[in-house]
Amino acid sequence: MTRHHLLPVAFAGFIGALAGGSAALTQPTVNPAIVKPAEPKPAEPKPSESKPSESKPSDLPAMVFFVAKGEANACGPGCNEWIAADGKIDLAADQRLRKLLAKLGRRKLPIFLHSGGGAVLGSIELGRLIRSQKIQVSVARTIPSGCDRDKLRDKSCEVLKRSGQDLASELDPNGAMCNSGCVLALSGGAVRSVPPWMKLGVHAIGVDLEKTSVRGAALAAATRAANARIVDFLRDMGISKALFDTSNAVPHESSRFLQRDELVRFGIDTREFGETRWWYAEKPIVAIAKSFFVRTGKQEPAYPNALLRLSCGIGKSIQLTFARERVPNAPLGAGLGPLRLSVNGLRMDLPYGTSAAIETRTIPLLANVVDSADDNGAIEVFGFDPGRNNEPQSPITLDMKGFSAAYAKLRKACDDSSRANDGCSVGDFSPRCTPEALRTWPPKPTTAGGPLTWPSR
Repeated sequence: MTRHHLLPVAFAGFIGALAGGSAALTQPTVNPAIVKPAEPKPAEPKPSESKPSESKPSDLPAMVFFVAKGEANACGPGCNEWIAADGKIDLAADQRLRKLLAKLGRRKLPIFLHSGGGAVLGSIELGRLIRSQKIQVSVARTIPSGCDRDKLRDKSCEVLKRSGQDLASELDPNGAMCNSGCVLALSGGAVRSVPPWMKLGVHAIGVDLEKTSVRGAALAAATRAANARIVDFLRDMGISKALFDTSNAVPHESSRFLQRDELVRFGIDTREFGETRWWYAEKPIVAIAKSFFVRTGKQEPAYPNALLRLSCGIGKSIQLTFARERVPNAPLGAGLGPLRLSVNGLRMDLPYGTSAAIETRTIPLLANVVDSADDNGAIEVFGFDPGRNNEPQSPITLDMKGFSAAYAKLRKACDDSSRANDGCSVGDFSPRCTPEALRTWPPKPTTAGGPLTWPSR
């Protein structure tokens, strides 16, 4: 039975016009709250809604699927190959994925989505295919070698992605989006994982009236039928109907970003802990970073996101920055407590830092201390849960995967910058090149860390 016969006749005439992502397709690729935590807006009890830009969904290319190859463990432990799914979900998206899967044969690769959504039925069919093949699904941008990460929609990059070749690529969870219909496709995953700080955009379905002449009662009936299809699909995927209710309450012209607590409650990603690899960034500042989330106490957010960042410090130091989501509307300074990091057994106390929607703390480190870390080590975070400071807590343990390669790039960039400025390199401990704060170890904590800007790859 063809897809057109699955809905009432009135719906068949404009099946391509009914979209779950036409508004969300124009949302920014990263939640604005993540890009500029240095200027946080007052936290609100409920997730905010955003208005779309003037870009039309029809301007965006249809979703392309290609095999990407990265560094060891680029897409998870023992995983260096994945299927990139990038673009607008149209009615033929599942057919293109099916063709690629047939080409792969027995090779089982995870899928990483980067999409603003698209057609409702196309998203549902894509999700059902993903589930039938028991594919693991996550969200991240795939950046092929030869493409400018800031211009992935350029014609030359689109040609490369649609060449049918396996492409050497990088995986970038920070610059990704998965909105509207993409959330349906993600729901089809046999295993679903949403990276830290990623907020899925949802809203009610809508119709591109420029592509259909159907109006009135016929349009309303078709919309109800499409909504029924969504509810049935989510039930089959083991997702709570609360996801549909939440989405349907948001006008199609807007978009609401789901919080981590909601991802757990809806059954989209029920993990109690998740972390990324270390990655290197040149914008907005040269830095390496690693993000994570973890289940804490009964407070909200119960699954706060956090980030560790290393950047070129003042003088010849390496600056360590820690950032964490805080309880919405909490009094200024509330919940801040002692925080300690242990890297390969070396313990560092982080000072009290800024207290806003995102709590930040910074401390300068001697470069040779950071030099001793490698991919085989671990970071322990003590006192992470600000709501349980008086209770015994086990530390949060983070791995160091990807650290060595990322840090080598950072160290070179810091050295080059230092030499260009005053002839000193990072790690030069001569009196002329060593700032006062680092002439004794451990360094004296400082709260003057300045605003935090987030690295985007």
